[in-house]
Amino acid sequence: MKSTQDIPVARLENTFFKIVSIEDLGLELYRDNHRHDFFEILWFTSSVDTVHYIDFEPHQVESGLVYLMAPGQVHAYEGPSPSGYVIVFSREMFGNIMDPQLRVLFNPFMNRFIRIGNTETNVLLQLAELMAVECRGNKDFFILLSYLKVFLLHISRCNHEAAFSFDKAGERIGLLFELLESNFRKERYAGFYASALGITPKRLNEILHEKYDITLTRILHIRLILEAKREIAYGKKSFKEISFELGFSDQAYFSRFFKVQTGMIPVDFRNSMFRLSRTKDESNRFSADK
Repeated sequence: MKSTQDIPVARLENTFFKIVSIEDLGLELYRDNHRHDFFEILWFTSSVDTVHYIDFEPHQVESGLVYLMAPGQVHAYEGPSPSGYVIVFSREMFGNIMDPQLRVLFNPFMNRFIRIGNTETNVLLQLAELMAVECRGNKDFFILLSYLKVFLLHISRCNHEAAFSFDKAGERIGLLFELLESNFRKERYAGFYASALGITPKRLNEILHEKYDITLTRILHIRLILEAKREIAYGKKSFKEISFELGFSDQAYFSRFFKVQTGMIPVDFRNSMFRLSRTKDESNRFSADK
């Protein structure tokens, strides 16, 4: 069976921070599925009639919306270009952001946008210009880190979940997401994560319900399906290999789990990725011929 190509990795080379207006990106904005090895803030300041995709799910392109993506997430954009900014920064820079209410913004399990109000928009525009000036000049790591943290604090103000993140429960949620990212393939029980956080499984689920209206089991399922989609879309591993790497006892169990969560079996998802890629290639050739 012919499969999709590997999802390419976009790398942040020879720098630790970059800010670019979307208009200046030009054709670089229009990319099929690709992964990042860096953190990205995507901020739209105008609306266009199209969508972009984060981890294979469509999201609107609308003025005032901010999306925050972590390394490893799959992104794609096609259609007319809006105005706005793309801010990317390295894992090292993220490691210097110790504030849990800022780290939790890059939660890869929930790709919700944050809507920026008019007052905050004016402040963010000024901060974006300050970051751009510093990038063109000395490009001091700690100055840019300070600007970035203030930028994220203003985004956090607009996040209806942000106030929660400042308390002890919110700090635990941030730690939980980091634990999940490292252990989701093998650890499927609430007791493991609750013990690592120093609380009971019941209390952990209470916190998750209060903050996200979700259970730990559901979050684990979301993360497993996300990883499965990424591996299936790459096209090189067999379904048996993928099921084993994700901790399933056999391929049949993995296929049933995938269908319950997505509504399709793994081979149908892989074929849909191939058809989408082929359709885009044909569309691009047609446009070039015109």
